[in-house]
Amino acid sequence: MLQKLVKTVASGNGSSSSRGHALSCIAPDVRIVGDIMTEGEIHIDGQVDGDIACTTLVVGEGARINGEVTAQHVKVHGELTGKINSTVIIIARSARVIGDVTHESLEIEAGAYVEGHCIHKQTVVEPKRIEAPTALEAKEAS
Repeated sequence: MLQKLVKTVASGNGSSSSRGHALSCIAPDVRIVGDIMTEGEIHIDGQVDGDIACTTLVVGEGARINGEVTAQHVKVHGELTGKINSTVIIIARSARVIGDVTHESLEIEAGAYVEGHCIHKQTVVEPKRIEAPTALEAKEAS
């Protein structure tokens, strides 16, 4: 049971609000036990024991997360224990990450603590379709 309400604030930077999603903030004195899912952005300064699925996740310096994270963009300043699956991951110098990190783009600042496997996922590129030339094109080529 939550002792305090999670505060949801409309994003003023245009990135989230232009798509109709809000920025959700978890304050330092809030502890959530359970999974969190949103199509918007989450900024966590408190503690979460559970999996997180969102578009953008920012883990503040004092934050502690125990669970799997799935997001497009992840920036970690605090402590995260569990798998991270993201397109872009930035691990700041103050961060402590324990778990496997699956990414397309990964930045680890000097001084950050990372323990686990870093797995680069390839962007799936559609193969070009090659079509046989039409009779008219074949005739013009000869």
